[in-house]
Amino acid sequence: MSEAEDRYLAEISEDCEGVLGPGIELLGLEREKRNDGVRLVARYRLEDRVWESAAIGETVVTAHAVLRARLLFDRIRLDCTALAERA
Repeated sequence: MSEAEDRYLAEISEDCEGVLGPGIELLGLEREKRNDGVRLVARYRLEDRVWESAAIGETVVTAHAVLRARLLFDRIRLDCTALAERA
């Protein structure tokens, strides 16, 4: 990856941390080039479990937009799962 792509990936990581919110630790963000575009994979931890969300887009920008939406959905799912497991 170029230096600009590295910087943009760092910005995407910061954005993902913001979307995930407090209590979730972002462990890493990977970018994969594919024949059908770009795949972004975010790995994060909530309590003692590691989770993963992925998104594919024609470009890294569109994959980022799809990943943001996926992370919002997953944040809600994770909170509900954690609450159910505590009950």
